[in-house]
Amino acid sequence: MKEDPYLSYLFRPRSIAVIGASKTPGKMGYEVLTNIVKYGFQGPIFPVNPKYNEIHDIRCYRTVLDITDDIDLAILVSPIERIPKILGELEAKGVKVAVIISGKRRDLSSLPIAEYARKYDIRILGPSSMGIFHARSKLNATLGPPSVREGSIGLVTESRTLGMALMGLAKMEGIGLSTVVGLGDKLDINESDILSFLMRDRSTRSIIMHLESIRDPNSLINVLKSSISSKPVVILSSASDVREKLKDLNEYVPIVCDIMQALDAALALAGKRIKGNRVLVVTNSGGAGKLIAGLSNQTKIEFPHPSEDLMDQVRQFVPEGGICSANPIDITGRAGTDIYRGVLDASLSSDDFDGILAIYCETALSDPLRLADMFSELWELYEKPIIPVIMGGERSKEAVLQLRLKGIPAYFSPCRAMRSIDFLVKISPFSSV
Repeated sequence: MKEDPYLSYLFRPRSIAVIGASKTPGKMGYEVLTNIVKYGFQGPIFPVNPKYNEIHDIRCYRTVLDITDDIDLAILVSPIERIPKILGELEAKGVKVAVIISGKRRDLSSLPIAEYARKYDIRILGPSSMGIFHARSKLNATLGPPSVREGSIGLVTESRTLGMALMGLAKMEGIGLSTVVGLGDKLDINESDILSFLMRDRSTRSIIMHLESIRDPNSLINVLKSSISSKPVVILSSASDVREKLKDLNEYVPIVCDIMQALDAALALAGKRIKGNRVLVVTNSGGAGKLIAGLSNQTKIEFPHPSEDLMDQVRQFVPEGGICSANPIDITGRAGTDIYRGVLDASLSSDDFDGILAIYCETALSDPLRLADMFSELWELYEKPIIPVIMGGERSKEAVLQLRLKGIPAYFSPCRAMRSIDFLVKISPFSSV
């Protein structure tokens, strides 16, 4: 299937016009223009507002028709009643795609906009969209934070306000985003259109879709089915209608209503796949290791004991008082980075397990940042996934963020890691990535 040329303009524009740009901080026309400028968009930017001669030292135009250059993408933050007239001007300029940020969700007065868009052959995203972000294009035309960590997770959201919060939360959690799309009211471009594009986007490895409704259920189901072997999708929704329409896909399309669970799952699914469900836990805390048993009851994860051969290999590293004959392997609180490395090298080389959950509780005897470097090395050396959990103070938090910056799914607690590994175990058999 060929890429929709209209969506190419949406995600990879060469020039942008912001109609309704403003000089007043806090107004949507100011915030979206500021984000475009600050994130470093490389092409021409054309603010449009008859009140100003310039904004951010960029020439400001009275109308779209005053712009002599070509416009690939229009961002509309003008009052909703002016949108039909603006669409006519965009058609005269040959603009093919517009993102309509203005407007309220489910506002009946917005419905005629779809007719004008069809009349002028312009694809529209919105109204009430939070905007569009695409890291590879240096494009942040959203109402979200101006700085976004680039990564491999795509975020698609109906809610403008929730979308802004999700962008901020991802930044705080050290989770990198490849793309953010605010669907808004979906009068034209819908979830299936965006998902089809993201399936071909090389910078995106997993996708979160916040859905309160589905514009075209059959189309979305077909796209989700075709994505099984390429990119996993996590649906964030509590809407019973959405869950009912997608219930037959539950085996390989997780549907969750917890925001953090969606981010955690997408983080794991953007990493390595796991070939089975046998997981070994290696921990420096017996107490933390025991928590795993209680967390595993509702998962598909199995925790078999290590074989005699693996026990013989790790025994040389485990300090006195530790346990190498069970799962979890307890290397005690005295274990430093070298002990972790020896046990993990042997475990990752073994055929006994398909993946490793490595739990570290911060102690005075080892440096979390040094441990993070070791986890990074092992991630590069072995095909099997190793999922680190690093718990403690500020240095432990820094270690987790450092690992996430490298695309390694690391977590702050065993519970969050376990839920994410369970998604990985369930989805990996369907994936060829």
